[in-house]
Amino acid sequence: MGESFLDFMDEDLDGAVEPQAVEEGEYTLKLVDWKTDKKGAILQKDKNDAPYIMPIFEVIECEEAEFAKGFSSFLRIPYADMTVKEKNQAKWELRAFFTCFGIDYSQRIDYEECVGATGDALLVVTPDEGYGEQNRIKKFMSPR
Repeated sequence: MGESFLDFMDEDLDGAVEPQAVEEGEYTLKLVDWKTDKKGAILQKDKNDAPYIMPIFEVIECEEAEFAKGFSSFLRIPYADMTVKEKNQAKWELRAFFTCFGIDYSQRIDYEECVGATGDALLVVTPDEGYGEQNRIKKFMSPR
C-alpha cells in the first residue's frame, strides 16, 4: 500500500500568486489545448444541439504572462439551421482564428498538431461572478 499522507513542506504555497486576467490590449497567445467531451472529441454540441469548438489559450511573451489566467474561446461551427447571417459570422470567426494561428483550413485539420500554435489577438476583460474577471478575444489579428 502507498503512503497515507501528502508532503508540501518544501513547497512555498503561501508565495503563490492568484492568476489574473490581463489588461485589455493586444497579446500573443499560445493554443495550449481544446475543450473536449467525455470521449475526448473537440467537436461539442451546445444546449441547442448546435456544434462548436473551444480552443484554450494562454498569454505568452509579456510581463503579465507568468500570472495570467488561461481562457477559452467559443467558436461556432456552421450548420444547416443557421440563418445566412449566422452562418457567415461563424465562417468569418473560424477563418480569422485559423489564419491568426497559421492553421491551414483548406485541408483536414489534425487538432492535436494545432496545440502550440501562436497568434496575436485583441483581448478585453469581462466580469464573471463565479470566476472573477476573465479575458475574452475581441478580435483575432492577422499574422504579421
